[in-house]
Amino acid sequence: MAEEEYQIPIFFINGQLDSGKTRFITETIEMGQFAEAKNKLLIVCEEGEEEYDEKMLKDNGVSMVVLEKEDLTEEKLKELDKQYDPWIVIVEYNGMWDPDTILSVDMPRGWEIYQIVTMIDASTFAVYLNNMKSIIGNMIKCTELVIFNRCSEEQDLPMFRRNLKALNSNVQMMFEH
Repeated sequence: MAEEEYQIPIFFINGQLDSGKTRFITETIEMGQFAEAKNKLLIVCEEGEEEYDEKMLKDNGVSMVVLEKEDLTEEKLKELDKQYDPWIVIVEYNGMWDPDTILSVDMPRGWEIYQIVTMIDASTFAVYLNNMKSIIGNMIKCTELVIFNRCSEEQDLPMFRRNLKALNSNVQMMFEH
């Protein structure tokens, strides 16, 4: 009998430091978006000001591990797969690291990138764009959805859109207050 194929979706959440990644992931989990998945693995590659509530993670069946850049290897991910047997993987990625660092790693059997979301703090985006365009470019080149949070009426949101479309013509965007 042939071994049954299965898919473990990876939700890759990227973005600047303090862009709201932790809050976005927390709210997504609390809304029950991943409720059907028996075992959920949260890989955190950056610890920001906001921390995950251990009770919320436990109540929602989420196991969390913190990894450094040098831990993003095929061997380490296979070890996590064996240890946690995840049905879904959520990665909170460090926005200062090139996404290719993890996207080029051979994933454990069944692990597949399902969605790449990039969080951007609209209040600091222009500064990042002017001073760290290559870092922003690396974040945007492979993302499917960009969520701009902390938007205000004073910001040039059409300019944000034009710049992102120049970096990735297929990217979808959401603007939130």
